[in-house]
Amino acid sequence: MIFSCDFFPCIDYMRHLLREEEFWLNTGEQYIKQSYHTRAYVLGPHQVEVLSVPVKKYSNHALIKDIQIDNSSDWGRKNWKTIENCYRNSPYFEHFEPYIYPLFSKKYEELLVLNKESLTICLKLMKVKKTICHQDFSYYDYKDQFIRFNAKRREENADNLPFLSYPQNFGSAFVSNLSILDLLFMKGLESRDIVMGNIFV
Repeated sequence: MIFSCDFFPCIDYMRHLLREEEFWLNTGEQYIKQSYHTRAYVLGPHQVEVLSVPVKKYSNHALIKDIQIDNSSDWGRKNWKTIENCYRNSPYFEHFEPYIYPLFSKKYEELLVLNKESLTICLKLMKVKKTICHQDFSYYDYKDQFIRFNAKRREENADNLPFLSYPQNFGSAFVSNLSILDLLFMKGLESRDIVMGNIFV
């Protein structure tokens, strides 16, 4: 299957990816503003918060591989502060902080590199061994192999499967399909089995 190159992907993304023996990231995909390319959703004390990566101005129909990060603002520090506010008291924050924090303290130039690194970290923390391959794919030539996730309809998923609920830091109602970060900070090494639907919590 061919996946988009997203920033700390949503749980539905990870659920599909973990079921694939082989997967590819599409570096030839058209960049979409306000999509999972530059956004990840986490649960704060009062609402769902957005981790956002600013990018430089780009021409219409720019490809994800050509998008440059705008480092004129300290976006990494701002996002990390949001993560701390949301998860500092979560069960696995201290376990995973040393792996995740460096991504927000380093200055990346290319969005593709940042997003690939965020996926690499998630797979490592879930103890999933997969090789991340990437290539330019044409939607018209490979449309049956593409799988898409819509950030504007975050609580929907790609194949209409129910989401397994798990304890979250805030609120009494479960918020589904957040960034995989939410699940990792709350359930640690059980995250892989929860994503795959192998256990109930």
